[in-house]
Amino acid sequence: RDCLTAIRDADGIAYRWKVRGVAFKGEADPAGVAATWIVGPAAARATAVLERLQPPDEHLLFADLRSSTATDKTSSAGAQSTKTTGAQLAEFVDWVNTYCIERSRNDGVPLVNQQHWVLSTRQFRRTLAWFIARRPGGSIAGAIQYRHLSIQMFEGYAGTSDSGFRAEVEAEQALARGEHLLTMIDTHEHTTLRGPSAHEAHRRLADLGDRSGFDGLVVTDPHRLKRIMRQHDPAIYPGTFATCVFNPDKALCHPRSGSRGTPMPVLGDCRPLECGNVALSEDNVAALTTEADLLVQELAHRPDLPPLLAHRLRDRHDQISTFLRRHTEEQQ
Repeated sequence: RDCLTAIRDADGIAYRWKVRGVAFKGEADPAGVAATWIVGPAAARATAVLERLQPPDEHLLFADLRSSTATDKTSSAGAQSTKTTGAQLAEFVDWVNTYCIERSRNDGVPLVNQQHWVLSTRQFRRTLAWFIARRPGGSIAGAIQYRHLSIQMFEGYAGTSDSGFRAEVEAEQALARGEHLLTMIDTHEHTTLRGPSAHEAHRRLADLGDRSGFDGLVVTDPHRLKRIMRQHDPAIYPGTFATCVFNPDKALCHPRSGSRGTPMPVLGDCRPLECGNVALSEDNVAALTTEADLLVQELAHRPDLPPLLAHRLRDRHDQISTFLRRHTEEQQ
């Protein structure tokens, strides 16, 4: 209780939330270590709901809910068990469906194969992995959210590799990449790539299309897409400012080892204007052009920027402009 702190702007509007707690996984102290997590508005709201659900004299938010019929009344006071959590999830699904039926709503929890779906906590972990993997900079977000000191330490759910959370995130990242890359092949976007590794990207993607049996049809089956990426992964990683055609021997980032031991790029450390692994899609060119335009706006700022900052921004603008001009002229 009282673990949530809201950080507010000058108008009193909350824009960031912190949750204080005790971390045990990966820590040497059996009593745990004080920890702070940055959370989003949904987690902040859920924390506030838990405070209202628990009686005022209960200081643990995840203690057994005394009002729940799913709670094991014989258990000792403390955090609720996985079994109790599962029973409460089932109770919640029943409540949602009853609520929807009584109000003629059609957005209840549907049956799966004519059976009630049995929710478990690990299913939420998979959902979390999906959202982390498919957000820009998702690996960085995961590293921060789970208190890891770097992306290289993004080993698993809440700090260890035992749970397999890292592998789940990587699997979702591979699916997202596969969808993107097959779309590039289907629209022939790979033939318009430019930059130092454009030819290598074209070769790899053409080979992916041939070897995977992809014939221009949209692959909607995630299991088939997983097989394609597992057997024929071209090691191409689309990003905002560059498309990485990964070759660890040329990478200027500090490649990390994936859950299967294969080297992977660290896109958060990407140096697109210098690295030989870079290819540029139309979206990459647009993003770099926008970045250059924003630098022009910053340099036109009044009052004048400090000389050192102005020099760095001007140098950055010139590097982007030269880089784009060189590779645009190459394509023409």
